Amino acid sequence: IYCLGGGALIDRDVFDISLGKAVALGIGVILACSFIYDMMMLSPLGRHEKLFAAIAYVLIVIVVFGLTRVFSARAAYIHLGAIFGTIMAANVWMHILPAQRKMIAALNEGRKPDERLSAQAKLRSKQNTFMAVPVVFIMISNHFPGVTYGDRYNWIILSVLVLVGWTAAKFIRRG
Repeated sequence: IYCLGGGALIDRDVFDISLGKAVALGIGVILACSFIYDMMMLSPLGRHEKLFAAIAYVLIVIVVFGLTRVFSARAAYIHLGAIFGTIMAANVWMHILPAQRKMIAALNEGRKPDERLSAQAKLRSKQNTFMAVPVVFIMISNHFPGVTYGDRYNWIILSVLVLVGWTAAKFIRRG
């Protein structure tokens, strides 16, 4: 809907951009963020959860700030949700399920499964939990524009929603 209509994607008071450029930029940002996340996970940084989270959060804040300077505030929120959703789907289809298949195949062949596959799948699954809760908060925020995307500090509010979501996810994982 955002890509087809344009009215909800573009706010000419924020940035004067054509619909085609806005759609291309939105899709490009989603794909670029997914690629950067995956490269960070595959790098040595992926083995250091706290450092990874800190760097990822700084990047998220930069992306959120940038999105709110190009798109309508509501579209910026939705784009962050789409970034997280794309990363989560890619984690499942490109990493968690293939690792599971390889481990099951190894067991069926009487071999010991590769523990690195298990650890990587577990970490990506954990990170999916930490992204899912902010996505829910982003979805809820659309019903409260006055205190979320409608506020002049919308990018700060969205950045805080991500932290609150991560904190909530931490409690959910403990339960």
